[in-house]
Amino acid sequence: MIKRLKYVLVDDNEAYRKALRDLLLTQFDADILAEAANAEDVLKIENISRADIILMDVMMPLKNGIELTKELLWFKDSKLKIIAITMHTDRVYLKELLETGFKGCIFKNDIAKQLEKAIEKVMNGKLFFPNDILLDDYNQKQID
Repeated sequence: MIKRLKYVLVDDNEAYRKALRDLLLTQFDADILAEAANAEDVLKIENISRADIILMDVMMPLKNGIELTKELLWFKDSKLKIIAITMHTDRVYLKELLETGFKGCIFKNDIAKQLEKAIEKVMNGKLFFPNDILLDDYNQKQID
């Protein structure tokens, strides 16, 4: 079981963000530090470095989650543990997530099934990407 961790939730869909918050609170006794609907709101979060995990929607208006993650890792804290939440299953797209610095990726439809495993792996210094996405051998070894 995952100990009480601190989370930042980033998703432009308010209903999805609420469902994610409810899942974290009920299943994991989470501490939600902050929520944001867009990059501008995320960049205003003063205590973001205190988050154990940031769950980041990748497709948002104005600045997407990939651009925002690069900015956070470069200008805020390179040690942030950011997990992408996405609908995209394209191999090239997921490789870009890995190269950007995301520590994991969960498809939105699989969040309830994979969230605990993803958090455990990322908190233990490993990467978590969906099993049905095959990356090249080098990246696959980092994930396992």
